[in-house]
Amino acid sequence: MVSGFTKSLSSVVYRNFFKKESTYFATVVGTGILFSIGFNTYFDRYWNSKTAGTKWEDIKGKYVKEE
Repeated sequence: MVSGFTKSLSSVVYRNFFKKESTYFATVVGTGILFSIGFNTYFDRYWNSKTAGTKWEDIKGKYVKEE
């Protein structure tokens, strides 16, 4: 049962995304862009939480007077 599902899933993915070179290219580029956005967003949030209180935005009030 699982092998039949996997075989049909792989054939659907192949037919819809990898059979034609143009759709293959678009799939690879689109996946790369989405992965890059997700990766950068996650690690920006991680870095901001680990360095909270030490960044310029956090300590600016101690050194610069707002006019």
